Order: sequence, then structure tokens, then C-alpha cells
Amino acid sequence: MYLKETFHAWGHRNIRATHRTTLEITKEEHITPRGNCIVAVRSEKSVCDLSQELKQAVRHSNAKVTLLLRTLDIEDVITGFGSEKLPLTSRLSIVCRRSDYVCPRTLMIKCDKAAIDVNRELVNCLRMENRLQVTIEVVV
Repeated sequence: MYLKETFHAWGHRNIRATHRTTLEITKEEHITPRGNCIVAVRSEKSVCDLSQELKQAVRHSNAKVTLLLRTLDIEDVITGFGSEKLPLTSRLSIVCRRSDYVCPRTLMIKCDKAAIDVNRELVNCLRMENRLQVTIEVVV
């Protein structure tokens, strides 16, 4: 089974993307530099807003999840895994984790990248408050 969902979020001047274990996209409009895992704000979706079909697919223990971030002509891909333990209930954000920790905000675990690993050219574009296209793909 293959599912795909695309939406938009925006960059913010305070994006640092220096966190070593997580990456976050939030619906919040403003962030401080302390939110160093955040790569985008004003997201059109949180994990709660994803389609029921996609959430159901992510909850398979063998689900492979891909997050594609694209702004202007620059993109980066984060790959991780789903889990049957994912509640996917946060109304505020989407979090990708290197660890296997699960909370209501978690979209995927055991990711190959965190915020610090995101293409620095992409991060610089997001600091200029460009629009970000976010695509989530799930293969089960």
C-alpha cells in the first residue's frame, strides 16, 4: 500500500534547525530561537489533521515513512518508520524522531535525520520565510 499527502507550511526568521534528535513542523505562527527543532511554522496540518487512511498506514509497525521538504528548487528527504503505538492526536505539530520515543505529536520514529541534518541551503531559505511544500509518503 502507498499513500501520499501534501500540504504547506512557512519558514520563519528564528528557524535554527540545530536539534540533534528531532525535527518539528508546527501550526504555531511565531517561534523563538529556542525552538531549535522547528523547521517550519504556520503549517496547514498537524498529525491530527492527516487523513485517516494515512494515519492508519503509519500505525503499521512495518510502515516506511518519508517526509519530503521542498522550497524553491531545494529539497531534502527524511526517512523513518511508523509504529502501532503512535496516537497521532496532536492538533499543533508534527515531530519526526531519531529515537523510538512516541508521544501525541510523533509522526515517525527511528529517522535517518533530525533538524540539524536538514540541507542548510533549505534552512536558509526557510529563515527568509519562504513557503515550504511538505509531502508525507507511507509505504506498508
